[in-house]
Amino acid sequence: MKYYLSALLSLFVIIGILLGGLWMWFGFVVLFVVVILGDALFSEDESQPKVKYPFALKVPLYLTLPVVALLLVAFAWSLGSNNDDLFNIAHILSLIFNYDFILARNVSTGFHYVGAVLGCGFIVASYGTNVGHELIHRAQNWKLVLVGRWLLSASCNADFSVEHIYGHHAFVGTKKDPATAFRGQNVYGFFIKSTALGHVSAWKIELKRLRKKKHYIFSWNNKILTGYLMSLVWCLLFFYAAAWFGVALFLAQALLAKFLLEATNYMEHYGLTRDIKTPVGPQHSWNTNKQISGIVLFSLTRHSSHHEKPKLDYWKLDPYVKAPKMPFGYLTTLLVTMIPPLWKSVIHPLLDRWEKKLN
Repeated sequence: MKYYLSALLSLFVIIGILLGGLWMWFGFVVLFVVVILGDALFSEDESQPKVKYPFALKVPLYLTLPVVALLLVAFAWSLGSNNDDLFNIAHILSLIFNYDFILARNVSTGFHYVGAVLGCGFIVASYGTNVGHELIHRAQNWKLVLVGRWLLSASCNADFSVEHIYGHHAFVGTKKDPATAFRGQNVYGFFIKSTALGHVSAWKIELKRLRKKKHYIFSWNNKILTGYLMSLVWCLLFFYAAAWFGVALFLAQALLAKFLLEATNYMEHYGLTRDIKTPVGPQHSWNTNKQISGIVLFSLTRHSSHHEKPKLDYWKLDPYVKAPKMPFGYLTTLLVTMIPPLWKSVIHPLLDRWEKKLN
């Protein structure tokens, strides 16, 4: 049941957006309080329980696309004006609740919409992109991969399903990997570099695959082009709801979600290098077994194990207590990366100790 926490946190964001006004900050604040305080208060979870009914652990993954779609539809509705009522959402809700949703929405200000963008962006990144990442690794099941790609489209991340699988996992820790941060890089410069070079890398990989399969570049077989079209569907929804203002705010949350993804890449591999001839192992990723981070992110936190055996289901990942240990839980560590001098003062001593241990 604990793996339904991400869906619950998403529900808080959706409710806040629909209520309008200051409530639009509600989900974002709840997310921060639950994850940061939860990681601080609960002990680490180093267990690896045997699962009798694995399907029960897949259901929260299958719920992600409907939940993220509902979140984006609610966000698009909230950008309407006057008596606009996208899909009659306010009318339907008013039949159940004694609340004037249209009035509350229409008095919302720019400050309130900032809360909505933050809440939406964090959910799209932590729930949507993260589960999308889990599903694109299920290459043997094209339906799951397709769902994963739709989840990635919410952050306009068409290249990720190509570059991450065939680029990042192959070259992690080396200079050939745009998603590996080297010692001394700050998260903002890394975001630009990883985004640009990762996209170029994805196109190179995809063009090579298309040539090998003898497919045309401009066809439904091109995963990057179809990924663009998936994101275009969301853009059209927001344009229908609120014209270019709607598209701008959709792209704002997508940019935030993309930044959070790259910041996560940044802190997961910062300073950990690998000879390209050396097999990928637990020592090439920062790991943490913080309970709430592990629950909300479906054990992405056990990143050392994920890179060693990327096809493993999230509940089978090894805790690897002897792998490089991240200083805090994921959200707290991410916030520290936002302040480069603070980040370096925290991570460099840990990196020095790890390198000394290896030598």
